[in-house]
Amino acid sequence: MTNFCNLCIDDFVFCFIKMEKGDQGKEDSRDRISELTDEILFMILSFLTLKEVANICFLSRRLKILWPHIVALNFDASNTLGELRRNGRLRKKKRTWYINWVNHVLESHKGSTLNEFRVCFDLDWTCRHDIDSWFCFAISKRVRKLELDFEEVAEETWPPGLRSYSLTKSCFNYIRTPQGLSCIGLLDSLCLRFVKVSGEVLEHFLLHCPLLEKLVVEWSKNLVTLNVASSSPLRLRYLEIRSCLALQNLEISAPNLQSFLYYGQKVALHIENAPLLTDVLIGGNLDDEPAFAFCPLSGYLCQLKTLRLEMSAYNMTFPNFPELTNLRHLAVSAYGGYDDDLLVLTSLIDASPSLNKLSLELNIWRSSTYNHAHNTSNVTGKPIPSLKVVEVIGFRGFKIDVDFLAYLLEHGKLMEKITINCCHPSWAGQILEFETIKERERARKHALQLKSKSPSTTEFVII
Repeated sequence: MTNFCNLCIDDFVFCFIKMEKGDQGKEDSRDRISELTDEILFMILSFLTLKEVANICFLSRRLKILWPHIVALNFDASNTLGELRRNGRLRKKKRTWYINWVNHVLESHKGSTLNEFRVCFDLDWTCRHDIDSWFCFAISKRVRKLELDFEEVAEETWPPGLRSYSLTKSCFNYIRTPQGLSCIGLLDSLCLRFVKVSGEVLEHFLLHCPLLEKLVVEWSKNLVTLNVASSSPLRLRYLEIRSCLALQNLEISAPNLQSFLYYGQKVALHIENAPLLTDVLIGGNLDDEPAFAFCPLSGYLCQLKTLRLEMSAYNMTFPNFPELTNLRHLAVSAYGGYDDDLLVLTSLIDASPSLNKLSLELNIWRSSTYNHAHNTSNVTGKPIPSLKVVEVIGFRGFKIDVDFLAYLLEHGKLMEKITINCCHPSWAGQILEFETIKERERARKHALQLKSKSPSTTEFVII
């Protein structure tokens, strides 16, 4: 399939060149793009963003005819969102531009169905009339993948989402009508970020969308309780709940669930009937106590293949783990102080005899002012029998990362490769200031010292 798709794009480029010049390099006015079949042209259009589609439609008579029938409407405006992050004063102007763009495309669209509908921009409740119409449009087209993401990137208040769009009563009423119920039946992916939505609405989707495989809810202030279950077995494979600050109770019964991601405060979490669960993320802020989730998950830890943790190094307190016999990949995203301690992770590593890969992302930005809830006296010093690959991003050369890596080097005798990236995650893609360059060079020196202690059989890469 991939080779066929690549061939189609190559054909498109070839025809574009041939349209501009003939075989002998002379001007050729023939519309060679229109010589391609509808199947190939629709496949080409499906790989392009809406902006790219608009830019090429003038090249061909048939492209102008076909594009209103495309089945993927992805209103990507990443570059404009980047501008807003740098200059919030542009918000009003850019919002007007984005809303007009979406409305213009929807007015021109002639297709009867949609595979994808995605809007992602800095919008809030003041834009509710336009958003309501977009939502109903997508539903009426029997959309399969629906994503609404309204992060206010130019807003500096905390917590974010105070002015978020709220799914209105008229939208909820529409998906409860006979027409609305028939239209949502093909939905297989629903992602709502910075959208206020209640558990009642989400449970309606779960009950009436038999093909739903993915559900993502992030920064929803109206979500208090959610029961992820159905009278008929759910097809749901992926569930992600992040930063829903009002959430108090989450119940899950999903026999096909493979991935569960939870980031937030302590809630009443109940999980049952999840025999296929193999991928879990647990995370939260400093005061969230995210480790609470391990107890409700205790019956499924032995079947996990991937475990991801996103939390402060300060509140990495874990229960006594049963053996995680199938865990292959442990990924930890930690933030904390120069003198915080990651050796508490050794209890988790000790309980994972099949662990093959360890990924560590560090956000070190302060000196710890907290009394640690854990200490290193429980470190066993056991051999790490199966660990082969270690990847570290954000290495700074302080106690928090040096002590932990030194421990891995001492006890992980079979490690094949260690990769240390001395670039802080927040520096990625930025032009580094002089002080930042000095910090990075200091970190590289400490990484080189660790390299000198590594076995000769271990490939040690420093970036």
